[in-house]
Amino acid sequence: MPIGGSVGRDIMTRKSITLRSRGFVDTHGIEGKGLIYRLRTLLPVPLVLLIALWSEPTSASLWRGGICLLAGELIRLWSAGYLGGFQVSLREACLVTWGPYGLVRNPSAWGTLLVGLGIAVMSRWWAAYLFLIGLAVVGIRYVIPVEEALLRQEFGQAYAAYCQAVPSYLPGRRHLQKWLREGRERAQAATRHFQGRAALLAEGSMLMFLAGVIAAMVVQWLF
Repeated sequence: MPIGGSVGRDIMTRKSITLRSRGFVDTHGIEGKGLIYRLRTLLPVPLVLLIALWSEPTSASLWRGGICLLAGELIRLWSAGYLGGFQVSLREACLVTWGPYGLVRNPSAWGTLLVGLGIAVMSRWWAAYLFLIGLAVVGIRYVIPVEEALLRQEFGQAYAAYCQAVPSYLPGRRHLQKWLREGRERAQAATRHFQGRAALLAEGSMLMFLAGVIAAMVVQWLF
C-alpha cells in the first residue's frame, strides 16, 4: 500500500536498507535509546533457556505449543521476506508498506508473541507465561517506540502518513478488506514479491535457536 506522491518516496539510506533487510533498524542519530533497547536481542535468550531447562512438557503440550510456535515463526518469515525485498527499495528509495506491512505496522511483533506463547505452552511451566508478559511489555514500551522514532527520523512525513493509514497492531474490518483487495491487485501487477531467500537469511539464527529450544524440551519429555 504505497503512501502516495513524493512524500512516499523520501530517501532511505543504503545503510538503513541493509540493516532493515536483516531485521534491524539503523540506530544512528537517536539519543537516549536506553540499555533495554540496546540489549533487546539478548534479553529473551537466558529467559527462554531457563524455560527450556525448567519445563515439564508432555506430548500434548509439545504439539499444541509447536503449532503456535510454527504459526508465529511463519509470520516472522513472512515479515522478513517483504523487508528483505530491497532491490526495489534501493532503486525506488521508498518506505516498505506492502505485504504484511500494509496490514499492520508491526507484523513481526505478532509473530514473536506467538513464538513466545508456543514456548510457554510447550513448557507447561506457569512462570513461562509471566516471562512472556514481561517481554511483551518491554517490547511495547521500550523497543517499538524507539524503532518508530528511528523510522520517523529516516522518512519524516512519509512515515507519519504511513502511521495514519496503517494501524500499529490490529486492523479494522475495512482496512483488512482494503488490504486484501490491494494485495490481489499488486499480485496481478507482479510487483513487491515475497523474497524467500531473504527471509531465511534474516531468520536463520532465530530458526537455529528455536530448534535448540525444541530439542531441549523434547529431551526433557523423553527423560
